[in-house]
Amino acid sequence: MIALQIILLYIMFGCIWTLWLEDYTVTELEAPYNQPWSNRERLFHTFVWPWSFGLFVYTLIKDFFGNFFD
Repeated sequence: MIALQIILLYIMFGCIWTLWLEDYTVTELEAPYNQPWSNRERLFHTFVWPWSFGLFVYTLIKDFFGNFFD
């Protein structure tokens, strides 16, 4: 039973991350990158969200501090 709860929690966090990331990319990016996602993209980010989230945070920190140290 505990394994099922962990899996459901993992998927729940993935869904929340995917919803936010799709909203961010559609509203904040300029054309042609601001297109709605396909279901394939949604599934990818839902189930591989730690990698997707980590890459997003890494790029955010790199862009923020990259200009700071130059």
